[in-house]
Parts: sequence; structure tokens; C-alpha cells
Amino acid sequence: MKMDRRQLPLNALRAFEAAAISCHLGRAAEQLGVTQGAVSQQIRSLETSLGQELFVRKHKRLYLSPAGQRLLDAVSEGLDRMTQGIIQLDADSQSMAGELVLCSTPSITNNLLMSVIGRFNRTYPEVSIRLSQIVPNARVLPDEFDVCVCFGLPDDTSHLETRRLHTTRLYPVASPSLTLHRPAIEDGAELLNYPLLHDRAKGWTHWFNQFANGEVKGLEANIFYSDNYQSLMAARLGQGVALAEYYEVAADLTSGQLMLLHNKGIEMGIDSYLVLPKKDRQTLRGRVFADFIEQHLEDLASHFPPDKA
Repeated sequence: MKMDRRQLPLNALRAFEAAAISCHLGRAAEQLGVTQGAVSQQIRSLETSLGQELFVRKHKRLYLSPAGQRLLDAVSEGLDRMTQGIIQLDADSQSMAGELVLCSTPSITNNLLMSVIGRFNRTYPEVSIRLSQIVPNARVLPDEFDVCVCFGLPDDTSHLETRRLHTTRLYPVASPSLTLHRPAIEDGAELLNYPLLHDRAKGWTHWFNQFANGEVKGLEANIFYSDNYQSLMAARLGQGVALAEYYEVAADLTSGQLMLLHNKGIEMGIDSYLVLPKKDRQTLRGRVFADFIEQHLEDLASHFPPDKA
């Protein structure tokens, strides 16, 4: 099929992307501020124009067809590039070349920032990126940095600009291989039948207190790791169930490497923050990268977290 940019049905492509991300027409309609019927009509029109079935309907649920998955990848990349181009228009007239110093915790860096770094690097290859590691709830930050993503605020923020990114909410996640030949989990207490992966946040105690009437007896296994990054790696390898912040495992959930075992998350009372130096010490590189982070989280929030859906 031949199509040039003058023929691109942009509204239909936006409707398709919203529906494809969640495989749910109602959520797509809510996100776009239109009716479910309008979304359905846009998708039918797009399928007719392309001569391809983009969704498969099974057991009253929507699934992407192979053609739909390929189109989603292309549409998401294209819309992301347009969005970032609009956000960063002011950067075109100034030099971005130089070093960008980032600091964050191992878990946030590996499970969230890597995606942002890749996208930023493709857009601004002239920027050299250097990473610095901090611990969760770090009381003091490094002396020199352009952008820091903190789990909890440092003690002294008088010389810093801070923006709250999101409130930490942890969900049970595991590799699909762990649940093979086991019934679907309908009650939180049923997670006690699986190996539980712990880290220093001690989130399982809070989770069971809220969603399983405090039951913590009869555990099949406990494996203790020193931080969340290690417990998530173990979950990906099928060792057990970890508690994870949705924003850090969104890519795993989309690809199917991990799955949600329960759609309720427990708030830990600690927020994640974007931290920059005061405006007179900020670099253009730092401001642009901060915009990339916020746009990335906005994209993820458009279809989750699950207990808000």
C-alpha cells in the first residue's frame, strides 16, 4: 500500500496508539477525551485504509495482531519524536554539546532512566553522558550534577530546584513462567504460595497488611536482596514475586517479560523527585533531559497505573 505524509490519518493513528497500549477501547477513549464509539470508528477506518486487521478479539478481549504490533512501534516512535521536537524547540538555537552529569539510585537508573537516556542520546548525540550513583533516601547529593532523580528528598534543598515525579506505589510482579499451570490469583493471600523476593524497603509486610488481612504465615520461600534492582532482576529470571514501582517495570509488562499478579499497589510514603541545581546554575542539557524524563513518565501514565484504570 502506498501512502505519503499528506495522507497520514493522524487522529486515527493517535486513537490506535491509545487503544493499542492498553488493548482497551474504554481507557483509550478516556485518555483522548472522546467516546468509545469514536475510538472504535477511527480504528475501523484505519484498518480499512490499511487493508490490515490491527486487533484480534478473543474471549471478549482485545489483542494486537502482528501487523498491529508493528504499527504501534512505528506510531509510538513517530509521535515521541514529534513531541520531543516541539518540547525542545528552544534548544535549537543554543549549543547542546558538552557533558551531562546524571545521578540516581541503581534501581531508578536501570529500570527507568535507561530508556530516557537512549531516546535523549538519539536526539542529541553531541552530548556526553556520565552517570553517578546515589543510595535511596540519600541525605546529601554529589557536589556537581546536571540532573538527579532521587528516591526521597535530600536534607538541604535550599540550593536546589525540586519537582515531585510521582508517589511510589508497589505492585506484585513476576515472570509468566512462574505462574504456568497455576490458577489465576484472585485474593492477595494467594501470593503466599509463591516465593517472595524481598529488599530493604520491606514492602511485603505493608502489602499483606493492606491487601491480605496481614497474613504472612505459610510462605513457600523467602529470598532477601539488598536492593530493589536485584529483586527485580531475580523476578525477571523467574525466581519469585517482587514488589515493583510500575514506572520501573512498564517496559517489562509491555514486552511480557513480567506480569502483574495483583492490580493493587501499596504506597510506601516516599516520593521520587527530579532535582536540578538552582536556575542560575542549570545547564541547557540538564533542562532538556529533565523534560525528557517528565515526558516519558507522562506517556506511561496515560494508560496506567492499573489500580487507577
